Amino acid sequence: MLNIENMGFGWEVESDCLHGVNLHIKHGEQWVITGENGAGKSTLLRLAAGLLKPSSGAVYLDGVDLAQLKSVEKSAQIGFLFQEVERQLLHSSVRDEIRFGLRLQHLSSAIIEERVHHALETCGLADVANKHPLDLHSGQRRMVAVACLCAMQPPLLLLDEPSRDFDPYWMGIFDAWLVENRQQGTTVIAISHDPEFSQRHFQRTILVNERTARIAI
Repeated sequence: MLNIENMGFGWEVESDCLHGVNLHIKHGEQWVITGENGAGKSTLLRLAAGLLKPSSGAVYLDGVDLAQLKSVEKSAQIGFLFQEVERQLLHSSVRDEIRFGLRLQHLSSAIIEERVHHALETCGLADVANKHPLDLHSGQRRMVAVACLCAMQPPLLLLDEPSRDFDPYWMGIFDAWLVENRQQGTTVIAISHDPEFSQRHFQRTILVNERTARIAI
């Protein structure tokens, strides 16, 4: 599924914040990334998504170097949830926000509307489908971004602090969505500082410290 081979990355030319990273993630596995603030967890997740380019090594998705894929190809395979979801909400209604990624995949109108309807219902957003995403409260805004991932149905989900902003009601809806993805064989990698959330959903841990990432025993 996802192979990271001898990867390094630095914001400055002569100073890597990550180096020598080697990870192998299989289809259907659920991983949580942990580490101190500033250790490089979000950087690692962005590298895994192809949003950043490694300074050394490579990231492969099903044997293909992410650097060789176009953005629309990556978006069909990898769903990314930013910690600050407002940066990925760009349209004037919840419904249009969910439709956007599907249209880029050149799906039929019937399939698009079917997926949009499913995402709205699954994510508890049917009653706000025509509202502007930024007019919603923080938990709903995060769920709009989740609904976009729900509609796209990518085989790999990369989630940066996904449980933040959720009260118990929205946390329950999000939990159910993650369980559904696990049952469907979706691979999930998430950053989380929430131990209860991590224990509910993740069986394996990647620890980021000392400028590298390794599997925690």
